[in-house]
Amino acid sequence: MYIIMKIILIYVGIGVAGFNVNRQSIDREGSWIGHGIASVGASLKSAGYEVELIDLRQLSGWEQFREKITNEQANTYGLSVSAVDYHSALKAANIIRVIHPESKIIVGGIHPSIFPDSYRNTNIDTVIVGEGEITFVDLVKDIEIGNELPLKIQGKKPNLDSIAWVDRELFNYKKEMECFFAPDQKTPSITMLAGRGCCFHCKFCQPAENAVFGLPCRMRSPENVIGELRFLKDKYDFKSITFWDDTFTYNKKWIMQFCDLYEKECFEATIAACSRADIICKNEEIIERLASIGVDWLVIGFESGSQRILDLLEKGTTVEQNLNAAKICRKYNIKVFGTYMYGLPTETKEEALMTARMIDTIQPEHNSPFYFFPITGTYIYDYCEENNLILDEAKTRSIARTDVFQPVLKGIDYDYLNKLRGGIYEI
Repeated sequence: MYIIMKIILIYVGIGVAGFNVNRQSIDREGSWIGHGIASVGASLKSAGYEVELIDLRQLSGWEQFREKITNEQANTYGLSVSAVDYHSALKAANIIRVIHPESKIIVGGIHPSIFPDSYRNTNIDTVIVGEGEITFVDLVKDIEIGNELPLKIQGKKPNLDSIAWVDRELFNYKKEMECFFAPDQKTPSITMLAGRGCCFHCKFCQPAENAVFGLPCRMRSPENVIGELRFLKDKYDFKSITFWDDTFTYNKKWIMQFCDLYEKECFEATIAACSRADIICKNEEIIERLASIGVDWLVIGFESGSQRILDLLEKGTTVEQNLNAAKICRKYNIKVFGTYMYGLPTETKEEALMTARMIDTIQPEHNSPFYFFPITGTYIYDYCEENNLILDEAKTRSIARTDVFQPVLKGIDYDYLNKLRGGIYEI
């Protein structure tokens, strides 16, 4: 019998944050936890295994990673990989294999779920496609008794109320609590996920996300979310909450139940969450109720001021809804965190100008513009590839929120877009 002594999970999130070199004091990208790998870690611990996590973002570089792997041997290593961390994950796996050739290496996450064959090499034993809480534990049990591992396995969907709450302490959680998402959020601040998946079909992010979670999207019960919040309040005394869910407000019945339960707890914390312009316009009563329990920021993906571009993206919203959604938020003293893109495929200068003028009209309390970057595994990426729109130099560059104003597509006048960002609106 092969006895499992320890499992080490690897968070390879340096594709956006980089290694811990010359970071700013408020290090958001380097401090927010990975909820997916923290959830898998919690499930492994619940099954009785010893689990540790190495967060590459907190290391000085690959040499320190080699030292940690040399000094912290485990029987099994698990890597959670997003598209921006593909090459980093392969390098980490190679280092582990060289130092501990007998250990098992398992990968999962969004990128392996979309492109499992990209991980078929001698350094990786198994790719989990989809969710990992149940399946990773099953694989570890197979390793214990000496069973041969499959090269690829479909993850089993867990009942979201039956699995353990994410293990924040695998990370240096104090660092996350010192950060904030929206400009005036108070600390300690925590992040949460109330569900999984997305029921919308925007071409710039789907079907990538649902390759992991599938359809339909699922929410934890309001009682389960409130139970975790109560636990976190007692432990950390948080003052603000950010829900990372793509569309926190899509289920009206769920929201109303959540608000009733949240109100009874008297958490005395503000909330930032994501919504959509169409949901806000069609369900003003949701926004009024959210405001009444302390929601003071809503993130709205306006994307473009051109209806043709919104339709190309299959966003499912209108420019008029973008404008009205902001008005409804202001009516209930909710601040707008507005995200939008310039340089979308086929976008003209006139359409980019429409976006600039729309944002000038809306006046979000926080602006979050960026230049469009096609993400592998999405419909819009395939469109760009089929039409030979991606610049050669962009094909070797990963998207990173710290570098969002680099040229990406052919036929886009980026000098003009730079002028728009600087407030010069002449064509």
